[in-house]
Amino acid sequence: MTRGGGPTAPAARAWLEALGLEPRLPDGPFFEDLFLRFQRRVACETLTRPAGEASSFDPEAFAAEWPDEERGLTGEERARAFAWLAGELGFEVEIGESLCSRPWAEAERDKGEAHRSVVASIEGRRLLADAAFPLPVLLRLDAPSKEIPTGFGTLSVRVDGEGGFGVECDARGEAVELLRLRHAPPPNPLPLEEISRSAPAALRVLDDRVLYWTGGVMTILDAWSVLRYPLAGTERAAFESLFALNLEGVDLPGVPAADEPAALSVFHAVPLRPDEVRRGLDLAAPVPSALVEARVARIDAITGGSRVALTATLGARVPPTGPGESVRKTLVFHLAMDLLGLGGAGPA
Repeated sequence: MTRGGGPTAPAARAWLEALGLEPRLPDGPFFEDLFLRFQRRVACETLTRPAGEASSFDPEAFAAEWPDEERGLTGEERARAFAWLAGELGFEVEIGESLCSRPWAEAERDKGEAHRSVVASIEGRRLLADAAFPLPVLLRLDAPSKEIPTGFGTLSVRVDGEGGFGVECDARGEAVELLRLRHAPPPNPLPLEEISRSAPAALRVLDDRVLYWTGGVMTILDAWSVLRYPLAGTERAAFESLFALNLEGVDLPGVPAADEPAALSVFHAVPLRPDEVRRGLDLAAPVPSALVEARVARIDAITGGSRVALTATLGARVPPTGPGESVRKTLVFHLAMDLLGLGGAGPA
């Protein structure tokens, strides 16, 4: 394997082999394969990584160890590791300053945390390869407004008035900004990786859903719904299964399961006033599932109509590994059926 005609570091060659990729010329398809393999194979979590300064993170040393250990990374460390690997393979990449909000951490979503984004220049195109978020797809910064469906929701890029870029996500009945890339450094909020390290966390982004754990609560999020259920930090088998981690020899955080019931929420945006939604929403009809104990609707006025959040409390105890995908999707479908007659084609 060569980097611009010269040899690459042994660690880069070993990592390439561990990702299941063959040496290739640094073109667009190879970069996309590299990014997607990195995102799917390198866990985003702080269960196995000790606290440290991201600015002193040594990506080459980590790359040499990773094929044997396959431990996770978070925040700026992920950006630095992927940028180093891509650079060793001949790609032109840079790490830029940005702000981000996380849809799976609703309480922190509007704070705008400091973030590091990887931008690549390939064949005349600028690509956002956000390994730190981690986004599940590459986004072209020179093709704004193109919509790409993901497990987060539908993503699109827009150019702001200051010459920067914003990544918007249309999901769960609303459109929000996930990332904002600036030419100048943002203000000095607490970096995302420092927030992550203040509390143990694990994150896994799949093609159709996002899995996130922190504070004794497991969250499974997709473009239409959010499932939350209590999960203690000591459930080793559950974490290995949910996050595809090898936790042998790892001391797990002694975080107890949160004292709250399991609940599934489905969201929908409709072109109706809140009072019209209340008149049209029938929660008296039974849900054909023994898991659902009660349902409650929250209706908020938005531009052009209302956003409805229909939440079902689950009476049965959810297993540590979750209810199972078939059960979860069936519950989402049944709850969505309650919203289908409210003036739209289905949950947004």
